[in-house]
Amino acid sequence: MPDLSDFTSNIPFRDRRGRFQGSGKLRSGRGTFFEGTLVKGIENFERKTSDAIVGASLKFAEKLQQYARDNAPWEDQTTDARQGLMAEVEADKDLCEIMLRHTVEYGIWLEIRWGGRYAIIIPTIEQLGPEIYNEMRGMCGEIIYYVD
Repeated sequence: MPDLSDFTSNIPFRDRRGRFQGSGKLRSGRGTFFEGTLVKGIENFERKTSDAIVGASLKFAEKLQQYARDNAPWEDQTTDARQGLMAEVEADKDLCEIMLRHTVEYGIWLEIRWGGRYAIIIPTIEQLGPEIYNEMRGMCGEIIYYVD
């Protein structure tokens, strides 16, 4: 993405009396942009949005993990399965994933054997999934993009 500061100029919005003075002229073949919060917001949009999504995902992963551990329907014999329920976040510039998984070898059998009687992964996602959806849906309206 080009640096928007290359295209900005110091064109005031209003005259001394506070009246709008439009100036949509082109200068030297380059478009004119007004400096201020809009340009800063555009420059910060991708980074701030990504940071907010990853931050919310990390908090939500902790909540998923705790919920799964607290509500696992089986009786512990060694506590390995319960302590082995892990939620992790993997993020890059294009994707952010929250994963809830077992770390014990027999975790798959807790999920699928006996008709899913001891499953916790899908029930946790069904219970808490709408919460992260709603949080992400309202997030963009709360981010202040123009603050560095």
